[in-house]
Amino acid sequence: MSEPLARYVYCVTAAGAAAAALEGVAGVDPRVGVEALDHAGLSAVVSFVSPDQFGAEALKRNLEDLGWLERAARAHQAVLDRALAADAVVPLRLCTIFADDAQVREMLERERGVFLDALERVRGRAEWSVKVVADPGAVEEAARERSPELAALSADAGGESPGRAYLARKKLDRLLQDEARTMAETAAAEIDARLREQAVAATLLPPQHPDLAERPGDMLLNGAYLIERRHEAAFTALAGELGRRHRELGLDLEVSGPWAPYNFVAAGPQR
Repeated sequence: MSEPLARYVYCVTAAGAAAAALEGVAGVDPRVGVEALDHAGLSAVVSFVSPDQFGAEALKRNLEDLGWLERAARAHQAVLDRALAADAVVPLRLCTIFADDAQVREMLERERGVFLDALERVRGRAEWSVKVVADPGAVEEAARERSPELAALSADAGGESPGRAYLARKKLDRLLQDEARTMAETAAAEIDARLREQAVAATLLPPQHPDLAERPGDMLLNGAYLIERRHEAAFTALAGELGRRHRELGLDLEVSGPWAPYNFVAAGPQR
């Protein structure tokens, strides 16, 4: 006898808020559509999943399969995008799974106050991500051009005796690295400060691991910003302006969104 299907939960919205937007949307199992499960004034956006893919042992195995994980994450995000277009959402972690509808309703009942507070906090708002990545070589070249002391040392290193030139080059390298790091970190802090002026809330996240970053370089800023939907155009315009202004320093600004506000709601419940 086959095991019963479980319920995968993507996010929570106000009751009835996203039902129409979810029509025709596939879940993490592309054969199964998503739907809204209403209870206690809330809606859990859910789909059925099979234990052969999402049971405890199968899930442990699949989460170590990068191809499977990427497909699941993309499907999860696609559902969140559709729900977010309709109304405020409280996103739940990837692979939040309950045994059945009764457990989902119990969760909604138990966490009702938390969800209602979170929905009120993010209604009419979305999360935007801004990353600043430095090209070390370009940053050092910009620092050399902007520092009279470094320019003078560079000239001295080329005109001294071999022994003194070597020492001068070593000193120049140390000063250049320090100057470049200070210049880049100061610029990243200034970018963050300007973006915060447009945000309802903001938080700094740890830099992404180099293997996960979209491009090489040193990530100096990994910021999340909660933005009023009506102010998104102004925010992205400001980000674009800051990116152009700092490109000559060897900094690349990446902006993406709107995203479900993972970083501005309480952690989702566990099964």
